Amino acid sequence: MAERSGGAYMHNERPIRPEPDEIPKIKSAMRVARIMKWGTRPVSGLMGIVVLLIAVNHPWYIAAAWYVGILSPLILFGRLFGRCPRCGKTWGSQGPFRLFYESEDETESMVCGRCRLDIGLGLRGP
Repeated sequence: MAERSGGAYMHNERPIRPEPDEIPKIKSAMRVARIMKWGTRPVSGLMGIVVLLIAVNHPWYIAAAWYVGILSPLILFGRLFGRCPRCGKTWGSQGPFRLFYESEDETESMVCGRCRLDIGLGLRGP
């Protein structure tokens, strides 16, 4: 029997093979997770520069509103469409805050951290 840690199974359990109807969902969710993993940092950095330029000529709250207004839809997009088709866990959802997380995410391990769905088999499927 596998031990549970905070609602997730430990990594000593074998991955579960995906069902054939889950394969297209796995592919699209993984595509979104990879975009969110590597795409939000450059966008966040560019928006930081733009916000600094806006803050020079306008009050600080207008610059903050621009920053939140641009990054919020990106993070929301990742949280809505980058989910496991079986359990609903968001894959690679750290976005620009990835530096603060120590553990590897599903884009590296190729196994869902909650339900142990084998993502790698889903990406190789037809």
